Amino acid sequence: MQGLLDGSRIAVFHDAQGALAAPTAASAVAVYVRSENDWSEDKRHVFSLTDGGGLAQLREQMHALAENLGACRIVVGAEDHGAPYGVLDKLGFYICMMDRFEPMALEGVRKGVLAAVQQTTKPQCGMLPGSRPREIAPGRFFLDMCEAKITDPLFTARESILVFVETKPFVQLQVRCEHEPRWLPSFALVTGLEITREELESGLKLITVRQPADRDADALLGQKWFDGTGCSCG
Repeated sequence: MQGLLDGSRIAVFHDAQGALAAPTAASAVAVYVRSENDWSEDKRHVFSLTDGGGLAQLREQMHALAENLGACRIVVGAEDHGAPYGVLDKLGFYICMMDRFEPMALEGVRKGVLAAVQQTTKPQCGMLPGSRPREIAPGRFFLDMCEAKITDPLFTARESILVFVETKPFVQLQVRCEHEPRWLPSFALVTGLEITREELESGLKLITVRQPADRDADALLGQKWFDGTGCSCG
């Protein structure tokens, strides 16, 4: 995020009953304002995502919400790992997911986000650029996990691959590794990605992850899969 963060205003997704909601279930977004250590609702915006509208329409609706929120760039909602939070993340929002909501909890959210802002001088997601998949042909990428583990003490396969899927259009990703990441098959099942496996002469494995033939390379862009903070604030 660029510039100074306004930590005195936090937006919260609510459903029709006033409970905390994910963006997909929300009917309103309330903006809470800090006064000393107390928080109170200042404005409420009507909000409802269109069912089956597609990613382009979703982005348009989230951009409109961002304009309504003005300088407020902290949002709170129920857990949801779909595209809405991913779009907000790309727009520069700090996203905090909670199980339930009380206004008094916003002070903790504020402090957590401001602490995260102070760490912006660290590399994004903590890893070195060389620990991420590199493009070897248009739309085709390669990640050598064995090399990354040696050269980057902060490397994790989950972070490297999930951040890649969130941010890069791709047709194919090949991963050279000793062991296939345990979470990868279930992730592929959820996202519709296809996986093939090959045993190399060296004893290592080559895992190939592909987009289905009938799907665009950017089909998964904007969806949030990795939480880089290790806590409820993303």
